[in-house]
Amino acid sequence: MDDVVTPEFELLAVGLFFNDLVFAGLPPTGPQPGVELRTAPYLGVPGGISNSAIAAARIGLNVGMVADVGDDTLGRGMLEALEREGVNTRNCLIHRDWQTPLTVILNYADDRAMVTAETPHPGACVLRQRAHPRASVSIAHLQPFTMPWVSEAAGAGTKVIGDSGWDESGVWDLDALVDLRHCWSFTPNLTEALHYTRTSTPEAAVLALANYVKEPAVTLGADGAIALDLVSGDPVRVPGLPVTLMDASGAGDVFNAGWAAGLLTDWPLAQRLKLAVAMASLTVAKPGGATTAPTLGQLWRWLASLSSDDPLADEYAFIADINTHHYWGAR
Repeated sequence: MDDVVTPEFELLAVGLFFNDLVFAGLPPTGPQPGVELRTAPYLGVPGGISNSAIAAARIGLNVGMVADVGDDTLGRGMLEALEREGVNTRNCLIHRDWQTPLTVILNYADDRAMVTAETPHPGACVLRQRAHPRASVSIAHLQPFTMPWVSEAAGAGTKVIGDSGWDESGVWDLDALVDLRHCWSFTPNLTEALHYTRTSTPEAAVLALANYVKEPAVTLGADGAIALDLVSGDPVRVPGLPVTLMDASGAGDVFNAGWAAGLLTDWPLAQRLKLAVAMASLTVAKPGGATTAPTLGQLWRWLASLSSDDPLADEYAFIADINTHHYWGAR
């Protein structure tokens, strides 16, 4: 009998890393050519895959992150910030003389615009490595090329959550995401899901995605999220929490962190989906991406702030049972 290998991490987040420069409080018209705007102080925060890593660490998961990072001031500084958040970054690949990608995020009119600066990749890429440290759950930024570590992780029992960004090619071909077949779950936003599945409703999209992964979930922005119940075979939908949107950057990544935490439990789907939705909803109420994601203590305080006659108090009462920092690993 083979020896059982204990995973090193509860969650391993593997993907693209960015420095994010976040501006909030811009007027509805946004910036205009030739006009200087003055707004609230900007925030420099880790972005990309690190959003999921930070959000998961904040609710007590043992988290590792694997990404390519430049050996520049911003890159080094953000890795230090991640370590302070409780994220293990020792498996990141630091590239000499490479500029870490930077995204400027402009929040206005309940939406955002983004500008990203990237220099050509320096060569070796962590996404293409054959193996990474073992984890119970992993989040993967899927690519249009094979990432050997994904199949290796899935084969070893890791539940891989696949995520993808906007398809700039406009083709929207799920078969081009070659490692999707190794994933336990896939979590596109609604626009992405409708493009990928050629459907017109969230329910139809999540059912179509079930042909590719066991447990698909689609994020719906302010409307929450929908996922497919493995037991009943029916879509389950959870609405978003009533919050004022300040900064949507990283919301999907924070959702993935909550979704990953739920995969470490024996909770029913609706409960797991509520945790992920609550984390994402509370994050967008303040600017700063995942650096404003709720800690366990903040989730408890939000729950305690609800009046006894608020239906959310009963629906989210299970959050009070997440009672120690080591809760997830104890399942």
